[in-house]
Order: sequence, then C-alpha cells, then structure tokens
Amino acid sequence: MEEIGELIGKGFAIWKRNLNLCIPYIFSFLAAMLIFMAFAMAMLVFAFPPMERYWKSFLILEGLGEAGAADEIYAQMVAPLMDLDWQSYMPIFILILGMILLLSLAGSYFNAGAIGMARQALEEGRSAISSLWSAGRRHFWNMFLLNLLIGLIVMAGMIFLLPGIEQIVVNPPDSQQYAEGLELVLAGGAIFIIYALLLSIIFSPAPYALVLEGLGPVAAVKAGIEFFLNNKFDVLILWLVVVALSLVLQMIGSSFSVGDEVTYQLLSLIINLANLLVLVPLANLWWTRLYMIRMRMLNEEEVKDPW
Repeated sequence: MEEIGELIGKGFAIWKRNLNLCIPYIFSFLAAMLIFMAFAMAMLVFAFPPMERYWKSFLILEGLGEAGAADEIYAQMVAPLMDLDWQSYMPIFILILGMILLLSLAGSYFNAGAIGMARQALEEGRSAISSLWSAGRRHFWNMFLLNLLIGLIVMAGMIFLLPGIEQIVVNPPDSQQYAEGLELVLAGGAIFIIYALLLSIIFSPAPYALVLEGLGPVAAVKAGIEFFLNNKFDVLILWLVVVALSLVLQMIGSSFSVGDEVTYQLLSLIINLANLLVLVPLANLWWTRLYMIRMRMLNEEEVKDPW
C-alpha cells in the first residue's frame, strides 16, 4: 500500500511534469471575473433605475454634518427604501440568483475538468487541455448538483442556531432569557462550525468519485462517504496537509501586513498566484491519486476474493 507521504511525494513529482494542471483554475477565475463584471453592468442598467431616488439620497449624505446625522440618514436613505415595493427589488434578486447560478456552473465545469486532467496525468504521465473540455462537458451538471446537494446538507446544520434565535426573538433585550438566547446562539454557531468542518472532510472524496467513476450526485455522495469510512486516516491527513499549506501561505501574507503598502500588495498578489497556480492544482492531483490508488487496490482485492 502506498503511504500518504509517498503519495504526496510522487504527486509532487507528477505535478512538476504537468504544470498545465493549473489551467482549469485560471480559466475558472477568468470566467468568474467575466460573469461578475457582466452582472455588475446588468445591475447598473436594469436594477438600479427603480432605486434612483435612493442612490441620489446616498450622494446627499456626503454633505451631512455631525448634528442630527441620524435623523438625516433615516430621512435620506432608510425612508426611501421603506417606500419601495417588493417589485422594485425583484430585478436585483433575479440578477443575484442568476450570477450565483452561472458562477456555480462555471466552477463545476472547470472543477470536473481539473479532475479529468489530473487523471490523465496520473495514467499517462502527461495531461492535455482536451481532457479538461471532455471531463467538463461530461460531468459539469452532475458536479453542480453534487455541490448543491452538499451545500444543502451543510446548511441543514443551521438548525443548531434555531433554539437561541427563537429565544432572542420572543424575549425583550433586557431579559435573562434574551441573554441565555445569545449564549445558545454562540454555542449553536460553534457546533455548526464543527459540523461543517466534519462534513468538508467526509465529503472531500465525493467530487472525485463523481468524475473518476462517472457517478451521479447522490451516488457520488454515497461513494465518497464509503471511501472516507474505508480510508479515514489517509483522508484526514491529506485534508490537514492541504489546509496547513493554505494557512501557511496566508500567514506569510499576514506577517507582512504592516509596512510598505506597495510591498504588501505585491506579496499578496504573489501568494494568491501561488495558491492558484501551485497549491490548488497540486491538492487536486493528490486527491485524485489517493482515490484512484485506493479504489484500484479495493478492486484488486475483490478480484482475488470475489466471495
């Protein structure tokens, strides 16, 4: 069995011969920027005109003084918003939902393509851009549904916040029950964070099951959970390695946060590029290799002992 340290080392060697593994993430970033800019322009054209009075009021606030500022803010900004009916907000809601949908679809396409390229690099020694488009076309919709399904499962953890929120809503701010509700919200928030972290570990193999085995979203979730249960140590260690490397990059940037602004901005750009061009494609290669090797070993064992 290939140990996790050996897997990481061999994965790094393969990555050095396939630097084009970062291309899906570059395309994903560029696509996200284009989508965001297109929807920002659409927002200016279609969504802001119904709220023109509000934005004019916002410009008036630039000349406000200290005295009576709160009353002026309410009169110039809050009151106009209160007068708008729900139809005035609909263009904004529709555009935001459309932007989120397109960003998710684009991310799913290039994520599936990145796994396809990693698979080709591991099987043939070299990856080609053609495998990006092939895997992306074949699996982007199921990848989108998988991300949606996992997101819904994670958001279900918000139930831990409900007891505290309910207690806050029904009690006055100066009551003991209100203070207890705040404590419950904090406790529920901590539980939710732990819940989300655990799910991120458990579901981490699911996208690779979807692309590498051609599964649907529900089957990929089941396969990912089964893979985690059979390889808990390896999955946890690899997850920790990827998170630790990401945190190291962020800590390097934070350590230079005080000083020359130009130097800080340049270092921040370098760190973001290192994350996009090195860490993310390398982590994808590690996860793909882990899934392929462990599943290959499992299949060999089944052939040797079919009963």
